[in-house]
Amino acid sequence: MEELKVKITDCSCDDLLKIAKKCGFVDGLGKKHYKIKSVDGKFITTIPRHTHLSKDTTKGILKRFILFGANIIIS
Repeated sequence: MEELKVKITDCSCDDLLKIAKKCGFVDGLGKKHYKIKSVDGKFITTIPRHTHLSKDTTKGILKRFILFGANIIIS
């Protein structure tokens, strides 16, 4: 899998969903959040359905992706 370079300031809910799918994660729907899981069904994190996410929220979500094996470089 190739490295993904992600700018935290430019992330939205849709951007994080695209990143999750590129990393091989599966998304599920909730009422106010997307629920991201690994292929084997382990829960990873949730992504709030907002057009703009704060830097701290984005960074936390990306760290969870990295913890579960995503090859991401945060900038």
